[in-house]
Amino acid sequence: MTRLPFSFAALIAMSGAAFAHAQLESASPPVGGTVDPPAQISITFSEGVEAKFSGIAVSGPAGAVPVGKPSVAPGDNKVLSVKVGKKLAPGTYTVKWHAVSVDTHHTQGDFDFTVK
Repeated sequence: MTRLPFSFAALIAMSGAAFAHAQLESASPPVGGTVDPPAQISITFSEGVEAKFSGIAVSGPAGAVPVGKPSVAPGDNKVLSVKVGKKLAPGTYTVKWHAVSVDTHHTQGDFDFTVK
């Protein structure tokens, strides 16, 4: 019987976890949605994120929008949120996010929404 070296067997066993990254699952306001001016932006990820190393930035017709410090929802570190610092005027806004998952993988992305 051939035995695999421990390091090779461990690599095979962990290969699924090694490719895990926090991916955007949903957002509020919704991706591509048209909404009333939101008071906060929340993103739900496929796995937990570290708020300390993650961020959300918002820009719109008048440039950068002030937002608060990112935080995770109490009891659910898959939801990252920021409070919007001012009432958003009608127009299209872009949310740029970056996340560091609890297993230290980095991801980033962006999406748009429209304020009616």
